[in-house]
Amino acid sequence: MPTVFTSHPVEYIIERSRFIGTSFHMATVDDLPPCLSEVKRAYPLANHYTFVYRIDSAHQRAFDDGEPQGTAGLPILNILVREGWEETLVIVVRYFGGIKLGRGGLVHAYQHAAQLALQSTVAGQRMVVRHALIHLDYALYERVHRSLKAYILSEEATFAADVTLELTLADENWPRVQALIEQAGGHRQMVVASSLQPTIVPISAPSSESRAPTRHPRQ
Repeated sequence: MPTVFTSHPVEYIIERSRFIGTSFHMATVDDLPPCLSEVKRAYPLANHYTFVYRIDSAHQRAFDDGEPQGTAGLPILNILVREGWEETLVIVVRYFGGIKLGRGGLVHAYQHAAQLALQSTVAGQRMVVRHALIHLDYALYERVHRSLKAYILSEEATFAADVTLELTLADENWPRVQALIEQAGGHRQMVVASSLQPTIVPISAPSSESRAPTRHPRQ
């Protein structure tokens, strides 16, 4: 199920009313107050701060914040349910422009603002990620680097007396990565640290090669 990896606000104007939609990753209900406070600081004196969250199918809420019941929150929640978003909060701010939109107009405006916000969101997924620190000989670096590209999310290489690789990968790939390192290096490599961390990663992540910075190159 998709959730929010990164996002930015998107504005929609209709009949002089401004609708600003933005999305947040929301793992628990405790995440709501700071997100709502952030939006209120960014857009003070708005007429409405409608929000909808869906943590999972059993934990979801729609809040109209003074708009006619069912014209703001529920239409946004319907989008989250239809598209399968979870651990997701959408807040739509409205500055009233002086022209009433009617129930149908409000439903359309709030849905459209929310849809724009989700379209501008980089979708992510929850994953148990392993961080591993590996030392290996210089002679092994290119061989190990090439063999691991298909299995890791990112790699950082530090060149000193030997090469230190800092790898980030899905934990399910760890046995395969260990096997590849052993096959490539025999006893000339060593895993010195490994830890697990639940995190959000982009669903369409860049390739590991494009995100493999090198630090402290050997002169």
